[in-house]
Amino acid sequence: MTPLPEHLRQATRARTQEAEKRARTALTELAKAEKPISFTAVARQAGVSTDFLYRSPELRTQIERHRAKGGSVPAVPAGPPDDSSTSAAVRALSARLTRQQEAHREEVARLCQALEIAQGENLDLRRRLARYEAD
Repeated sequence: MTPLPEHLRQATRARTQEAEKRARTALTELAKAEKPISFTAVARQAGVSTDFLYRSPELRTQIERHRAKGGSVPAVPAGPPDDSSTSAAVRALSARLTRQQEAHREEVARLCQALEIAQGENLDLRRRLARYEAD
């Protein structure tokens, strides 16, 4: 894998630093407003993903420290997989899995119906054969 050109590395660093700055500002604003602090709340306020916050050791420590002080926010977010605290990738994969499961259920139902029809035809043919052999 070829390394990124220097100008792209600089742009990435600048974008990351700006996101960290927005996250710190959001954390400060939430603390001053005495609102519950969680990864989701900070991510929403800062316009970053919760994955970004979890991957940043400094931000993660600060959020966990504030969250522990408040005590009102659960450590593990509750809710279905499409909860806003989950990453976009998880939500996309969950939606894809749901669509595939529904498609498989429909296919199984269609195959069961076809099997019932085939078994009925098989039974009918056996009865005809039995009558033919009896004659």
